[in-house]
Amino acid sequence: MTVSLESVSSHVNYDVEFFDSIENVNPLMWDSILGNRNIYLSIPYLRALETSLKTYDFKYILFYNQAKEPIGISYCQIIKITSADIDTAALVQRMGGMLPLNIIKRIDLRVLICGNAFASGENGFLFNKGFETQHAINLVNKAIEEIHYNEKKRGKKISITMIKEFWPASFEAIGYLKDKGCLEINIDVNMVLTLREEWTQFDDYLNAMNSKFRTKAKQVFQKSSRIEIRKFTEETIRIHLDEIDTLYHTMVDRANFSFGRLNATTLLLVKKALGDDFYFNGYFIDNKLIGFSTATHFDNVLDGNFIGLDYDFNQEFAMYQRMLYDFVAHAIQVKATYVRIGRTAEEIKSGIGALPVEMKFYAKHRNKIKNALLKPFINKLEPNNFELRKPFKSEYYR
Repeated sequence: MTVSLESVSSHVNYDVEFFDSIENVNPLMWDSILGNRNIYLSIPYLRALETSLKTYDFKYILFYNQAKEPIGISYCQIIKITSADIDTAALVQRMGGMLPLNIIKRIDLRVLICGNAFASGENGFLFNKGFETQHAINLVNKAIEEIHYNEKKRGKKISITMIKEFWPASFEAIGYLKDKGCLEINIDVNMVLTLREEWTQFDDYLNAMNSKFRTKAKQVFQKSSRIEIRKFTEETIRIHLDEIDTLYHTMVDRANFSFGRLNATTLLLVKKALGDDFYFNGYFIDNKLIGFSTATHFDNVLDGNFIGLDYDFNQEFAMYQRMLYDFVAHAIQVKATYVRIGRTAEEIKSGIGALPVEMKFYAKHRNKIKNALLKPFINKLEPNNFELRKPFKSEYYR
């Protein structure tokens, strides 16, 4: 389906083409915009998600200028969310009792996410270099409205739209969405470790720590010394598919909220699509898989994605902390500059040197009255507080 949209900010008409499957997208057109700029918008990665997540709907968007040349791409996931995906008691507590439990328990929504529910960061759209961000977000917003209109005609109404999630450098430009009725939400910080250029091996990283945290790191390695760590290939993922699935769902079940769930098959297909750029470690005790961790390498970033744990082994073997240190070791090996390790367990992650980075996303309930009613509740959703640890010698923080 192709429609013509006018950019309010530039008063220029653009053609916009919509697709329900990545298989219908012209790869030459898509890749002419993408290049190698965002692995989460690459066709092999998107195909892996679409192939394995059968209960989701997907929307792929190509934007063209008046000369019919592609100038931008966008990607949306449509996910059904019910109260089963939310720790209702935790949400009520966090919102100070403002949103009654009986309302939360009746949640049954189709949510459109412009971006990726399973990867933090700005993964919802990409335009030609030099194309102004405000023009881009205006076109993306209009395209989302078109999706909403057509889904409603098909009897598949979308309740909430989310555009996620932005780093501080984009805050000024992206604030335009508030003028379009979106609520700005400050989510929990993303913990990011910046690696020094002179850290060419893991010992350099350890030596940059003060004595207290260097001792803690050595204790983690001592406690985890019995663990056998195996780098997973497609073949070994297939062998352990059921165990990976169980470990993954154990982690998701402990979360206060989940936009949706992947499965072990998704991880297998992502590994097949990304190869060595998708880091996948399995953790074994006596030949039993007790944990796994994954991360995606692109540009100068190692982006920690998914962890699965058997919590019966976690404390004895310091598994979670060991996984975090292994992320750092791999990042140094592939010469990354940043290790992004997500929004949970902030205090523990700060213990390996990660610092908090503020992030925002934008949401809008498609019913104007409900959108207005949501504002006081959204304002209560502030990032978690935590004690920030500083493990490095003082010169690191100058």
